[in-house]
Amino acid sequence: MNPRPFNHLSGRFSRRGLLRTALLTALGPVLAACGRTAMVDQLAGKAKDLSRQVGADLAPTPSPGQPTPTPAPADLPAPDPVVQQYLAAWQAGRYADMYRLLSRAARAAVSEERFVGRHQAIASGITLLKLQITPGPPQIDRGGSGRPSTATVPLTSLWTTVRVGEIREETVLPLVYEENAWRVDWHPGVIFRGLTHETRVLLEPDDPPRGSIVDRNGQPLATQGRVLTVGLVAGKIKPGEEERVFAALASYLNLPVDLIRSRYRQAQPDWWVPLRDLPLSRRDEALARIGTLSGVVVDEKISRVYPHGPVAAHLIGYASPVTAEDLKKYPERGYEEGDLVGRTGIEAWADRELAGEKGGRLSIVSADGALVRLIAEKKARPGRHVQLTIDLALQKRCEEILGDKIGSIVVLDPRDNSIRALVSRPAFDPNLFVLGISDSEWQKLTEDPRRPFQHRPALSAYPTGSIFKVVTMSAGLEKGGFTPTTTFHCVGRWTGLGPRIVFGDWKPSGHGTLTLSSGLTQSCNIVFYEIGKKLNEIDPRLLPGFARQFGLGEPTGTVGLVEAEGTVPDPDWKEKTIKEPWYPGDAVNLAIGQGYLQATPLQMANLYSALAAGGRLRTPVVVQRLYEGEGQTVRTFQASERRPLPISPATLQAIREAMVRVTSSPEGTAYYAFHGYRLPVAGKTGSAENQNPDAHAWFAGFAPADQPEAVVIVMVEGGRTGAETAAPRARQVFEAIFGNRPA
Repeated sequence: MNPRPFNHLSGRFSRRGLLRTALLTALGPVLAACGRTAMVDQLAGKAKDLSRQVGADLAPTPSPGQPTPTPAPADLPAPDPVVQQYLAAWQAGRYADMYRLLSRAARAAVSEERFVGRHQAIASGITLLKLQITPGPPQIDRGGSGRPSTATVPLTSLWTTVRVGEIREETVLPLVYEENAWRVDWHPGVIFRGLTHETRVLLEPDDPPRGSIVDRNGQPLATQGRVLTVGLVAGKIKPGEEERVFAALASYLNLPVDLIRSRYRQAQPDWWVPLRDLPLSRRDEALARIGTLSGVVVDEKISRVYPHGPVAAHLIGYASPVTAEDLKKYPERGYEEGDLVGRTGIEAWADRELAGEKGGRLSIVSADGALVRLIAEKKARPGRHVQLTIDLALQKRCEEILGDKIGSIVVLDPRDNSIRALVSRPAFDPNLFVLGISDSEWQKLTEDPRRPFQHRPALSAYPTGSIFKVVTMSAGLEKGGFTPTTTFHCVGRWTGLGPRIVFGDWKPSGHGTLTLSSGLTQSCNIVFYEIGKKLNEIDPRLLPGFARQFGLGEPTGTVGLVEAEGTVPDPDWKEKTIKEPWYPGDAVNLAIGQGYLQATPLQMANLYSALAAGGRLRTPVVVQRLYEGEGQTVRTFQASERRPLPISPATLQAIREAMVRVTSSPEGTAYYAFHGYRLPVAGKTGSAENQNPDAHAWFAGFAPADQPEAVVIVMVEGGRTGAETAAPRARQVFEAIFGNRPA
């Protein structure tokens, strides 16, 4: 394949690519058998000078004459200061400062531009990270009889590179005493043994394939696959057809015609000018629309692909071509133009593991390409693979269930706390960022008020509404002096903080007389207002403390995810954040999951998983393992114990029994959503008021109720009621997991 002077992934010109292309064209047969190679010490300077670099520069510039030697003084100074200056400049990459220390003969043999350019090109080409040079004791020849005083200093150089690892090189630094000072009598062999003006440094890269991301069953979620790449060869466009070709390409590829015209004008006649990548499925369409245009080429290449498009896009994340900013910010990673960098999700979290380790073969070759010396060689290490805990089939079904609603679905297995599904809607197609996203497509996504890039399960914190009441019930039973059979009277309104302060219930006619246990089943606000008031009177920090013990107000600690902390308000938080004192009304609002309380769907899933697992709060798991090759495990991940919930077995049992009646008793708020479902489900609905007109709809629950295997959270922004919007969708999720399994 012809060399590509452009960054074919980003569609931008690559200066390195332009120079490399011109060089390869000039050398032709010399490099034809070398594959993807780079003459790393010939890539400096401007493109117009390449013929001089490849041709005339192969021999040293004739010297204008030898300088008059300086007679050696009786007290000939040691060369050490000059050696130290030269080596310090070399190690710091100050090549112009090095040149100023060269002898007259050395400067006559190589210009400053060529000297600096050659050092820069070698450092860049071999992906140099650090150079450490240790000089040995100088050997001095005082000269005489017309000979100048000279010295040699042995050098031990340690080159740390991305491509070939560490290189230990033994060379000699020659010096000459002239014009009353020591000067470096430089030649290319000072850099690497065997390097001369006639020979060159050659790097043959060995690039590793990026590792895959797969689901719990090994189904690929992100992998290396084939895509179409569309471009043109400037010299093959028929004269007079240029504008027609540009217009057709612009229309089909959704690119500005001026951009295509600009790239065409900057290209040499035989250059491949990539324009855009497309899914392989569009081959027939592309060939039909643009395949017959003169100069247009539709080809295939290996690239990152996301075979299921937007499915689990927020979790998987995406990778995109390296930018100029990346090259400056992460020099130690050895990025090169065309490399992919993980930007979000697992692609970002595991970027170094997925990318593997680059390798290469570094050698010195003659002008005709013959090997002079092998300097170093390192085999590339392919990228490692990441296996997730999610089930692709269940993930797809959950995304179908949520449909076009804005919100989240989280499915956890409480037996090992692994995440089986993690849905965020709306979503985006990560293939856009590899195939090339247009300005209009990017603008459409970034200006969408639904925020399709937001990973809602982990990063969006909301008031939880009534699904928080299990925490309030726990605190009331453990610290408030209440029992499951404590009775309350609900008339649909509550004035427990004074006759002028009225709190309502979702049922205006009231629930009548009921127990604490029934209060959870029926989600009676008045019951929990009373508990919140009592707990606040005992200690305003009591209920907030229980919320934190249940895992709220802090990330869940899920490896591989970026998470929001959420908010658990208390007197200290309010004074610091709102600059207001804590009022009893704050505690009453907190008791029903309102006020300043905010939690993510993942936090609430983990909270309910702790209830399902016998009162053990753990970290969720979404990354199952890293592995190599055909399955050799490198590292595994498991849930870690965080702390036990601050509740007794009796309290836990009372909560679970009340949750079962939520779905199985006619008085339960999710009864109609689960009516006729044979598998017992412990659940809780919630409708959370927020700044928008419609409440957020929540459902939290687990099944089977007696031996839980799945925890399900459904959260729909603006869904109005958990009973009508979230609970029916939760039932569909349980059906997807358990099918027609009998009770």
